[in-house]
Amino acid sequence: MDYKRYLSIGLGIIGSGGIESAHRTMVQKRLKLSGQRWTISGAQNMLNLRAIDMSHKWDKVIELAQTYHGKQVA
Repeated sequence: MDYKRYLSIGLGIIGSGGIESAHRTMVQKRLKLSGQRWTISGAQNMLNLRAIDMSHKWDKVIELAQTYHGKQVA
């Protein structure tokens, strides 16, 4: 990584700690439960849902789903 360049354009926090932490809390806690088997697409779908949940974006997902199904949210 070109840390100097990233710092010069204002990206102050650079490192892998946040990614490693997210991997443990988002990926491993859900996908590595005992006895589970995942296809690639099934694991991706689960990770998408975990990311939505951890980002507190469920309201947006529900709004989009309702709009998609023709039930416009007021």
